[in-house]
Amino acid sequence: MGTKAGVRLPAAVRWAAGWPHRRRSAFLLAAVIWACGLVAGRIDGVAIMDLPYGPILADGIPVTPAGDVIVPPAPPQPSTAPRVPELPDPLLVATEGDYPPFNFVDATGALRGLEVDLVYAVCAELKVTCEIVARPWDDLLPGLAAADYHLVAASLRVPDAVPDGLVFSQPYFRSAAAYATQKAEDASLATGTIGVEAGTRMAAYLQARTDGVRVQTFPDAIATYQALFDGEVAVIFDEAVRLNRWLNDPSAACCEMSGDIVYDASFFGPGVGFAMRSDDVELTARVNAALTRLASEGRIAELSDRYLPFALN
Repeated sequence: MGTKAGVRLPAAVRWAAGWPHRRRSAFLLAAVIWACGLVAGRIDGVAIMDLPYGPILADGIPVTPAGDVIVPPAPPQPSTAPRVPELPDPLLVATEGDYPPFNFVDATGALRGLEVDLVYAVCAELKVTCEIVARPWDDLLPGLAAADYHLVAASLRVPDAVPDGLVFSQPYFRSAAAYATQKAEDASLATGTIGVEAGTRMAAYLQARTDGVRVQTFPDAIATYQALFDGEVAVIFDEAVRLNRWLNDPSAACCEMSGDIVYDASFFGPGVGFAMRSDDVELTARVNAALTRLASEGRIAELSDRYLPFALN
């Protein structure tokens, strides 16, 4: 290869130019390929050199094999579903055990009755186990206030003024009243005096009637029933449940329930319900929801029909 006169080339160029043509070409081609690869690796950032001590990127950053990469778990995401508070399980329920057909102790010593069956139906709706215990009437509400149990089911009339610290469920049975006469008589046709216990809601109901009915009051239910038995009055009027209990006794074979069952919340009150502590807000809400479902499905009516000849719901 010639050069222009007077121009002295660098020694490296003269050395390369003095190489045999084929060796020089191979060297130049290898240099060009190496340079292109280096530039490409720098551009896309993934050129890798496989050295004895492990693969590295062309810029010297070590490469971690894909199988060795540890991906940290994603942080737990808060649940968007509202947390449902748990109910006590078992649910402790107290009743009197001495008020058939609602609650009583059978020959085997087991608690039975309409309210007992209703409690088990409610517990099934709540998906909890229930334990029912019998307690004396006067101990029921004090024991509830002392947290000896969670709920009282003992035909408690829902009061106008609820004691402090307690709350009542919605009524599951209505309060009802009924007439009774001597057999073969008809209360709807009777023109005689109606006997009733003095100072009761039933007496107030009769005394508020405007059809000229004659009312005779007696000091208690026993005296009222005896007056009908003796023929002193033609008809008596009392709470339907209590009157039904008397008529089922052999001593009342003379008489029978007659006429229509009377439902009047303005005189007899809204009915009976479960008692709970007022701070058991979740329990109260879910018991009410269970009672609503049971009533809408006709299951409370079915329970009532097993024990009573008239409806209470």
